[in-house]
Amino acid sequence: MTTEPIDVVAVSLEEAEAQIAEFWVGGVLFAQTLPDVGQLVLRIEPRSDGRPWKVSFSELRRALARAAELLALQARPS
Repeated sequence: MTTEPIDVVAVSLEEAEAQIAEFWVGGVLFAQTLPDVGQLVLRIEPRSDGRPWKVSFSELRRALARAAELLALQARPS
């Protein structure tokens, strides 16, 4: 299991407005949020070596909360 932090970024204002956030582990794209039929989903990317991802549950929970914060800021009306 990786003990590396999961970095969460909204790459651009346009992606944040579209509710897209990226999750990175050790400089590798791990997952991204995508809107899907009235809800937000997390798409986990396959690893380049074909092995499954193993991440800390508490770190994933923290990263999801951070993504929710980032995307909520963009969803607020001006």
